[in-house]
Amino acid sequence: MNRQSAARDVHFVLQKRYEVVSHLGQGGMGTVYMARDMRLANRNCVVKKLRDDFFREEDKQKALEFFKREADVLSPLKHPNIVSILDSFEEDENYYLVMEYVEGDNLHQMLNQRGEPFPEEQVLQWAVQIADVLHFLHSNEPKVIYRDLKPSNVMIDTKDRVKLVDFGIARPYAEDSDNTHVVSAGYSPPEQYWGAADPRSDIYALGATMHFLLTGQEPLALQVCSPKRINPKISDHTDEIVQRATAQDVWLRYQNAPEMQQELEYKPKQQKPLKLVQTAVIGVGCLMVVLLGVFFYSKIPTSKDSTKPVIGGDLKQKDDEIRRLRDEKNKALATIRAYQTKDDTESPLTDQSSAPLTPAPPVPAPQAIAQNQPPTATTAATPTKSKAVAFKEMDEASLTDPEGLAPLEEDSGKR
Repeated sequence: MNRQSAARDVHFVLQKRYEVVSHLGQGGMGTVYMARDMRLANRNCVVKKLRDDFFREEDKQKALEFFKREADVLSPLKHPNIVSILDSFEEDENYYLVMEYVEGDNLHQMLNQRGEPFPEEQVLQWAVQIADVLHFLHSNEPKVIYRDLKPSNVMIDTKDRVKLVDFGIARPYAEDSDNTHVVSAGYSPPEQYWGAADPRSDIYALGATMHFLLTGQEPLALQVCSPKRINPKISDHTDEIVQRATAQDVWLRYQNAPEMQQELEYKPKQQKPLKLVQTAVIGVGCLMVVLLGVFFYSKIPTSKDSTKPVIGGDLKQKDDEIRRLRDEKNKALATIRAYQTKDDTESPLTDQSSAPLTPAPPVPAPQAIAQNQPPTATTAATPTKSKAVAFKEMDEASLTDPEGLAPLEEDSGKR
């Protein structure tokens, strides 16, 4: 059978083993078919055929390099979230890969079918799985850089498990190697544009993928993503994760997948709702307070009750209470008077005999006296006055002579 007609009929057998039964899709470097493995009880599998219609030979060689690299990279990798490579071969000058079949759709198709962004909790669950796969790849020896993480390369199976597909541009990482300049606009970080991708480049792509799933909009190339600006329902915590993951400076991003995974799994503390028992106890307590208030209010005598005569026992009790309060008031007043009398008798202004002896202050020089005020008879020492007299004279002086110039005027008159 002619191979071209077989492709159109979408029914042919490869290696006398793989029966191609339907066409699944077309990619940038090849065509994907649904097939059955006749040696393994007709188990479903996927056959990827490298396209052969390149205009330039160098483009074909580059695509062939990617095609073979996918087989080389995926063959030794065994992880539940990575599509397994089952076989690879060349037949009739065409190159084929046989891979595990995943029943499901990729995230790009799922969002288009849904017509709106995914719930935040769902996106976080998928992101945790992707971060776990990235940690596996980056911990491999040698490290594997995926370099093409985006919604169309993330499959979700019927058990809601993530499956990474299309490892065509994935490659073992070496710091001194020349990485190929292959990018996906919006999902590739700045360093990948000049061939300097490293594990943190995959961190960037994961943040950009989260942005698409949370907003339904493709991320802008070479810009920090903030899904909350588009979808205000996004929590601040998730928005901060995406912003940090898509930082343009690699040193401002998460430095490894486990660090980002830890943030994805973190649940900010929220106030827990009261349990049923706690709510019941609080309700009973409030009811008791209300009932007690009603009870005591009912005991307060009303205006009608106040006209009733007071019996002898109640009258005597009220008189005793009034007498007791009067006695306590008189005791308090007596105590206050005693403290006032004691303060007046022990005042240092009226009792000079009890004051300690202190040396006389030094007499200022005559020049200083002349500078301060004119020497008059009034400057001689005067007997100490009581507090009341001192305050009285000071108040009168401040009223009649606010500037304190009276002594100077009096002295000038005498001269």
